[in-house]
Amino acid sequence: MRGRYEKRKEKKPQTPGSTAFRVVMIVIGVILVLLIALVIAGVVLYNLYNNSFLGKMNQVDGPTIDYSQLDAASETGEATTEATEAATETTEAPTTEATEPPHVASSADYLNILVVGQSAREGEAEENYRFADTAILCTINTYEKTLTLTSLLRDTMVRPPDYKNHTFGKIKLTTVYHLGSTYGDGIAGSMELMNMTLYSNFGIEVDYNFEINFDAFIKVIDALDGVEIELTQEEADYLNDDDTWVYYDFEPGVQRLDGMCALSYARMRKAEGDADSDIKRTARQRKLMDALVEKLKTINLTKLQRIANEVLPLISTSMTDSQITDTLLTLLTILPDLKIQTGGTCPVEGLYWGDEVDIYSNGQYHSVLYYDEGQVRKAMRALTEGETDASATTGAAN
Repeated sequence: MRGRYEKRKEKKPQTPGSTAFRVVMIVIGVILVLLIALVIAGVVLYNLYNNSFLGKMNQVDGPTIDYSQLDAASETGEATTEATEAATETTEAPTTEATEPPHVASSADYLNILVVGQSAREGEAEENYRFADTAILCTINTYEKTLTLTSLLRDTMVRPPDYKNHTFGKIKLTTVYHLGSTYGDGIAGSMELMNMTLYSNFGIEVDYNFEINFDAFIKVIDALDGVEIELTQEEADYLNDDDTWVYYDFEPGVQRLDGMCALSYARMRKAEGDADSDIKRTARQRKLMDALVEKLKTINLTKLQRIANEVLPLISTSMTDSQITDTLLTLLTILPDLKIQTGGTCPVEGLYWGDEVDIYSNGQYHSVLYYDEGQVRKAMRALTEGETDASATTGAAN
């Protein structure tokens, strides 16, 4: 097997900040697998986590949002009412058998955690900070015992609600995170405006937030001695042309990527044949997450603790210590039967379409995504809150 260990490329000069708006972190797998691995070890490792890991992350004051006060679409309220009435009719129907009524899905079954990889690194200009280059929603269904990973497409055009006396027009989702930081209180402002925007546009109610910088991603991959990814010819060519992050030549096939090479793979947007760069890129991100999960399954507890000690200080979260431990205990009860599901996007596949738009009226056109707002909202409410509607996952964008 050829790859990073066969031929080293000559390092070329780097331009500071040249990739500030394109860097992508795919580290949701790191957080999830670290937590799951801790739970697998049971009470002993749980105590180790309490004693050694809590407090290592940067804990910020979490946004407190009254979602009922935001301007949700009227059809969502109607769908909720209909679902509630149907549930009531089902549970109150007379029966001659002493059977337990069927479980009716509700928001109490769901936990939604948003993980954002922000675009800049320490030392770069402040205006480059906190663009949501990668945003993945982790939905835990405690009744069905599933963990669903949904990629939020960064080029989606959304309209944020009014925030801190500022009113916004339609902008790309990736920009919302930056505006929250600019007009709000740094990281907390980014999380707050992002959560408000996800609710007002898609009906997603975020419970907890994580923000990660790309140093964490690189450190985890390197600590694992790389991850193995099967490359296409086009992907290998793209990596070989990247002299900022990739110092080795690659060929198509299964290759071992170190942290910086994996970062280049994760942010790949314009490999030959990538007609829809954002869709292709998020598919690569999920492929990389799967490889991370498989690799992390094999590590021992000592190595796990060493990785956590290096990575956790590079992570910011809105979760308190008690919320972290409560989530761990929840995972502990469902872990033996937990099913991890990947592959979805928001907006939902089949309900969005692309366009080229002069967003800033400066003569420069950008690739954007528009979507069927009503159908996408129904689909995301079903996925993240259990609100069922037969039309939520059907239909096409007009």
